[in-house]
Amino acid sequence: MSVKRFKSIVAGAAVAVATLFGAAGSAQAAVYTGSWDPTYGGIFPDLGWKASAIFDVPAACLGTDGTNLACPGLTFQSVSVDFYNATVDANPDTSPILESFTLSNSVIVNGISVSGGVLTGLDTGFFQAFIPTGAAASIAGAGQYAFSLVLFGGTQAQLIYAKPTGTSPTCANPFTPVAGASCGVSAVAAAGTITPAVPEPGTYALMLAGLGAMGFIARRRRTA
Repeated sequence: MSVKRFKSIVAGAAVAVATLFGAAGSAQAAVYTGSWDPTYGGIFPDLGWKASAIFDVPAACLGTDGTNLACPGLTFQSVSVDFYNATVDANPDTSPILESFTLSNSVIVNGISVSGGVLTGLDTGFFQAFIPTGAAASIAGAGQYAFSLVLFGGTQAQLIYAKPTGTSPTCANPFTPVAGASCGVSAVAAAGTITPAVPEPGTYALMLAGLGAMGFIARRRRTA
């Protein structure tokens, strides 16, 4: 193998490994997960719900500690809400999911909280409304109610209900009278967790593969 070709391979492998480590590092620093899993109470006593979200936080947003900080570059990768029957099994980790809803990741982010360079909370507007029409309908209003998720107070979440289903969820908070409408919130605001995401196993595999390639090239160089 020519010296020029060898140097090209080494340079290419180095770039690949650096890219892998850079991607993993940025994902660890900027990708967060949030989870909330309360029971509903009140108008829907059997309803248990759990929400989860994965979102990207630009590194620039984590440079200043404080609350209600602007972070215009924050984007949601995914947001979902699962319904289960809390009377059958109140444990959200073991109760069978009756119905799952994938929400639009388009939402207004009103502000974030940062402490020690780590995201600790965020506030949003209302996520898109959804209507249970499948297995969860019997414990969630028989398809007559729409639900909207909102994140607030740093780590809290509420699931707003509205009837008829086309009613704006803003009639629930504060309770502004709307003719012919019924609106409200879950009995207790859900205190959740927001934590840095753990890299996927595949990321580690790619990093190890890159290191292996570098080791192989180094051995070839010593024996050449």
